[in-house]
Amino acid sequence: MTAPVPTRRDVYEKYVAWINETCATDPGARVALRRGLRRDLDDVRGLHRIVAAWLPHGVTPEEERAYYAVAAMIADQPRHAFSTADTAEPDEDEEPAAGGDRPTGEGDARTEESDPRTHESGVPAQASDVAPVAGVQDQPPAEPSAASRASARRKRRDSLGASFARAVAVRDGGLREESAEKRLNLLTRQSLAGLHQHLPGNVRMVRATGAGVDFAALLSDLAGWPYRSKEIQRRWLQDYYRTRSAHQEKVLATKDTLADDDA
Repeated sequence: MTAPVPTRRDVYEKYVAWINETCATDPGARVALRRGLRRDLDDVRGLHRIVAAWLPHGVTPEEERAYYAVAAMIADQPRHAFSTADTAEPDEDEEPAAGGDRPTGEGDARTEESDPRTHESGVPAQASDVAPVAGVQDQPPAEPSAASRASARRKRRDSLGASFARAVAVRDGGLREESAEKRLNLLTRQSLAGLHQHLPGNVRMVRATGAGVDFAALLSDLAGWPYRSKEIQRRWLQDYYRTRSAHQEKVLATKDTLADDDA
């Protein structure tokens, strides 16, 4: 019996896991990847040795840039945030705090991020045990079959909107609800170029609260933005308000239970 053909989602998840592992075990690769933040494909020379082996054949430029952008955003955190500890020397390449990077518009002032220093390091030529799968030129990345689409429905993607909602729900150090809504709405109105500019700071801010980001889902959304941005925008907003509502209902239920116990 032949093994099932991996879906795009399968490949995205394995890619994200491999980038996380690489950042945890290779500080030089992590620093190199962080240099890709907000960079165009022609300005990420040092990243090709890390990312290129994962690019599907016939990949669209939009999906190709998404691979690089997501790798850079994964790497954009202190080394101690990764699962494998690395304390050999001080981490001199850290970026300013998340609050210093604001998207342009609605009263926020954008601050350009300085580039971390280059640090060359060897990286495995081929990523883990998965081979890149063929892409479809000039078409949006999509699940290749009805069975794959059914599997994707069973495993709902955790969108950036849900991540924002979780960041608001954090009791100490969470995002203010008004700020989160403003930022998420601003992101949904961006062109692809604007999204690549504004995402790193917003993702960093969400992660600073301890709220996780599903980078495989974000990779899919970035790759598909030129083809289905309206659908993605709607899903981000719906997931934000759906997750916020569920959290608020849970808080109210807890308060009611405590009140009944005190009665």
